[in-house]
Amino acid sequence: MQQSYPNGHGSKTGPASDALKRFVETAFKRKKLIVWVFLSVVAIVTLASFVMPPIFRATATIIIEREQQSDTALLFRMNLPSQYEKYDWLKSELEILNSYPVTARVVSKLGFVQEPADQDEEARRQFEKEILKFQKKLSVELGRGSNVIAVGFEEKDPRLAAQTANEVIATYLRYRSEVHDESGTYRFLEEQMQMADEKLRELEQSQANFKDREHLIAPETQLEILLGKLADFEKTVTTVRTRRIGKEAKLAVVKEQLDQAVKDVSIPSTDVSDSPSREKYIAKLKGELLDMEIRKDRLLQRFKPTYEEIVELKQDIAATRDKIKSEIRQIIREEETAIKALIAEERALRQSIEGIEREVSTFAQKEYEMAQISRGIDDKREVYSMLLKQREEARLSRAKLERGVKVKIISPAVAPTKPDRPRKLLNILLAVIVGLLGGFAAAFIVELNDHSVSSQEELEEITGVRALGSVRDL
Repeated sequence: MQQSYPNGHGSKTGPASDALKRFVETAFKRKKLIVWVFLSVVAIVTLASFVMPPIFRATATIIIEREQQSDTALLFRMNLPSQYEKYDWLKSELEILNSYPVTARVVSKLGFVQEPADQDEEARRQFEKEILKFQKKLSVELGRGSNVIAVGFEEKDPRLAAQTANEVIATYLRYRSEVHDESGTYRFLEEQMQMADEKLRELEQSQANFKDREHLIAPETQLEILLGKLADFEKTVTTVRTRRIGKEAKLAVVKEQLDQAVKDVSIPSTDVSDSPSREKYIAKLKGELLDMEIRKDRLLQRFKPTYEEIVELKQDIAATRDKIKSEIRQIIREEETAIKALIAEERALRQSIEGIEREVSTFAQKEYEMAQISRGIDDKREVYSMLLKQREEARLSRAKLERGVKVKIISPAVAPTKPDRPRKLLNILLAVIVGLLGGFAAAFIVELNDHSVSSQEELEEITGVRALGSVRDL
């Protein structure tokens, strides 16, 4: 038995010293618990590290390069992307690598599990679970500030791990081509172009048949010819009508003079009276009539009207006048006949004009129908041209897909010789650290939950009374 006495309150210590003192006291007090926790953690981790089956990690690296657009950017005065923004487009490549179609194809091809039919719900759920397990083993990482992507896969079999990593990249390349493939669009445009070409040929054949059936060789020239003929007929009918009106006016004057028994009938110039023989004959008759009138006047100055010669002259004068009237009537009949001919000609010209007008109207209708067919042809040609342009754009897009982005395998995955997990030395080192921390934590937790008095200071603190001494438990 040992007796101890308190030192009183003569010495003063700070909070840090009290905490350190309490820590040391607790550590010594609970040293068995600390050692037990430490040894347990280290033993469990060490045993698990040696018992756990090795997991091998195979990694393949690829580099993805995209066609630089610096010339285009400078041409359009666009800001070039920064070093960080330059590789943002690689996120889409990471999404493709981690996508469901890629992992599903790899899982099915390597025989992890076959993709079931849509009707088998249980097999479909099992397949989905395998996909999730596969994706947990798969890692796709993008190098910081670079366009290098590392594809890793963890598996117990090192050769299967390498095969799987390489197959993921191969499947990614194939699926990427499918995602960016424009062949479907290209084929669609090809089909649409073929349909448009067939329709265009049908319309062109219809146009040719319509031209042949309606005798439309050169519509614009034919219409110009018809309009020219119409203008010529209009001009001719105007001329004929003018001649007819002139003849009718002149004939009316002659008839009026003849009906009024004008002594000296004047004959206007007409087509018939313009004949030299008739004109000379009438002039001759008028001359003879004038001579006989003069002779009669002379004889009347010397003889009586009953004089035989005067009577004969009067008879001759009357006969000559009758001859002149007869000639004039003949002229009138001929002029009337000529007028009738002009009327008939004018009527025929009118009929011809009406026929040409009908032909122009019919031709205008044909031209309208022709324009409708031609407009359909123009529309189809425009559609065909548009489809041809879009097909060319699709072709260029396919070519750009091949040349614009290049994926190169820097390092294919090979079967690793050392496992990636477990890392025994690291695990033991971590177990030592965790064991120590866990031991001290357990000690302090037990200490906090322990309400017994274990020291003279605790007793004085609880009771508020100075202790006279203490007896150690041996």
